[in-house]
Amino acid sequence: MSFSTDRDLLSLEPNLFADAVFASQERLSVPDGAISDTTLTSASADFEAAQVESGDIVLVAAVPCEVIQRVNATTLTISKLRGQLADAAIPPGDGTDLAVVHRTFAPQAKAVHDALLARLGIDVDDQDATLTEDAIVSLGVMSRLETLGTLARVYAAAIVPGGSHNATLQQKADDYRRRFDLACRTAVVLLDLDGDGRADASRDLGVIELHRV
Repeated sequence: MSFSTDRDLLSLEPNLFADAVFASQERLSVPDGAISDTTLTSASADFEAAQVESGDIVLVAAVPCEVIQRVNATTLTISKLRGQLADAAIPPGDGTDLAVVHRTFAPQAKAVHDALLARLGIDVDDQDATLTEDAIVSLGVMSRLETLGTLARVYAAAIVPGGSHNATLQQKADDYRRRFDLACRTAVVLLDLDGDGRADASRDLGVIELHRV
């Protein structure tokens, strides 16, 4: 499972999808998007094949919109970025013949996700492990950490040789790396070890345990 979404990234960094195109993975691009209220349709799109899910971001006429729901292969429910997930959807504005692009930073998020699990002592490659990520109770904490770590990776990956904006991208990469490191040093993650749905253990990510092998 993932602790964060592309929407989480956008909520912290509003310019992300303009700044870091080079570092993103493009999964869909169609020219015939149509918006009515909060419904986006495209006859030529296959949102299912493109793996567009709730929490993803689609660029509609270059404007980032959050995906609330994939209704079917050609239809999404979308919104301008909301302050909170519980807020009502904000219509982006009606239109036709709109360019629709779906980009994601899921590969970077997956790398951060696995690194965080390793810091908790969870081995994603151990099929017989008794401690798995299902034991994590502090999902909000993990979402914040994964979001910051992903932004640090994305901005570092967005730097291109000779790029005119490299200084700005490097500054953002360094800033998010510092914020990620600080958040890790102060994070305490609650775990449910016996599967009863209640936390009964904790891990301090600021403490590194060394074991003799």
